[in-house]
Amino acid sequence: RVLGSGDKAEQSEEQTAYVRYMVQAGRRVAEMQMALASRDDLEAFRPEPITADDVEAWIGDVTARAARVFAGLERAARAAKDVDTAMVEALYGHRDGLARRLAELLDGSIGGLKARHHGDLHLGQLLIVKDDIFIIDFEGEPRRSLAERRHKAPAARDIAGLIRSIDYSTSAAMQRALQAGPDEHGHLAARLEAWKADAIAKFLAGYRETMKDDRLWPADTGAAARMLDFFLIEKVFYELEYELAYRPEWLRVPLDGALRLLGRIDEAAP
Repeated sequence: RVLGSGDKAEQSEEQTAYVRYMVQAGRRVAEMQMALASRDDLEAFRPEPITADDVEAWIGDVTARAARVFAGLERAARAAKDVDTAMVEALYGHRDGLARRLAELLDGSIGGLKARHHGDLHLGQLLIVKDDIFIIDFEGEPRRSLAERRHKAPAARDIAGLIRSIDYSTSAAMQRALQAGPDEHGHLAARLEAWKADAIAKFLAGYRETMKDDRLWPADTGAAARMLDFFLIEKVFYELEYELAYRPEWLRVPLDGALRLLGRIDEAAP
């Protein structure tokens, strides 16, 4: 209803407000990250250079989680449990090249700093207070140990979490809309996709406008995009593992996200 109907529906007041919130969310996330990286006098919060060992560990973690996800999808498919077999088969097509692709996105020369970060940033952690955004719940991902939650990481990990949350929100909206009636000629799907792209673009614009530390977010747009893609892959496999364990009926959402993400990265690869 907020998106309106037809191919050229004008932006509603609600959509205009969402755009402002997305820009402000980007600004507040950048301010949060710079604040968390501002205390050189506290060892737990002192930013540290990203090392080749860090890169190897991050790639190893994603590769290990992906292996668990592929094994879990195979078990679910055999049991015919809430799995879209065509999407699973398509994801299998990316399995053999995943480690290589991860290494291309995040090589040992990445540079920059790792720092304390939110660790579980998504739309549910943003409170709208009048025209502003407050960020809450700094406990980190609930399935990680306390020690893991305290690990320092690039700022891109938080950004990836919020982008994937925007993606989830459009998928959830689409599912609710289809319960009320069919999507005639795919108009709603197209407008949701456009809203998602615009929301992400506005969030990143607000973030880049405010983030003044090149050590946290690379000034080079190519390097920043590759780092973000790496942590988007990390996040989408976390989502797949979570949904397999707790909400298999939601598997289609991260499966779709993983296929779009990996497909785009493969197309852009030299």
